[in-house]
Amino acid sequence: MNKKLSTLILAAAALLVSCSQDELQNTVNNNEGMKPMTISVALPDGMSTRAVATDDATDAHCFLQILDGNGTDLDGGYSAVQKMSKTSGGYTATVYLKEDATYDFLFWATSESNASTPADLRNVSYTNGETLVWAGRALDRQWSADGVTCKLEHAVSRITLQTTGNLTVNDLQTLTLAVPSTFTAYNVEEMAPVGTTKQNYTYSFGTINISNASLSNPVAIGHFYALVDGEPQTLTLQYNGPLDNAPKEISNVPLAPNTHVVLSGDVANSGLTSGNITATVDNDWSDDTQNF
Repeated sequence: MNKKLSTLILAAAALLVSCSQDELQNTVNNNEGMKPMTISVALPDGMSTRAVATDDATDAHCFLQILDGNGTDLDGGYSAVQKMSKTSGGYTATVYLKEDATYDFLFWATSESNASTPADLRNVSYTNGETLVWAGRALDRQWSADGVTCKLEHAVSRITLQTTGNLTVNDLQTLTLAVPSTFTAYNVEEMAPVGTTKQNYTYSFGTINISNASLSNPVAIGHFYALVDGEPQTLTLQYNGPLDNAPKEISNVPLAPNTHVVLSGDVANSGLTSGNITATVDNDWSDDTQNF
């Protein structure tokens, strides 16, 4: 009895394996000999572990583009950018590949809730400064039963301004921070900004009333993002307060992708003798900070 039952179980298992193999072969046959493979993408760990950034990835969208191993478009429209499906751990997509061919996989994610699909991840437009974006790539890969996984990194620098003194910002007492040189497009294949077109980006902070800030308890005013290439820049802080503040220049700030720059000081007195602003850069948005 037990032997018969064991034989039946083994036969059923063999039948399931056979069916699974037949289904895979049918899938391959129905897709011109190409085999299905799963691609998985995750955002950086810091996006879920650091309170400073947790609100930025709530509704992110991720896109995928497949090129051949030489970085050129595939025939038949297979290099069209496609949106990946969101999962609890990131994003996933099932693609069909030739088993003996080599491919490049490009990934772009954005926090913009109504983001449209980019036309080409080798030239993605970025101009607004309020959207967080990530990029990643997996080059020279072939079909694998294990699929392809990639962890993305921030394609922009995050710039946060905080004050160590009381501050009021409204329609009359405005506050701006200018970055003189930002790019307007990104090439995921190169993992770098692309093009020679640059623009001065000025961010205007919204209405805020801070009354509990101090040197030991700096309070964040706000933040924005800049598409930059790592070159040091001189930022200009302008507070149009009741003291007729002059513009405050903050020199040699090394703005680079995947870094978090924090500017801190007595903003209400910026541009005055008593208003000093310091900067720190947080490499890879981790907990290791570097003063400069």
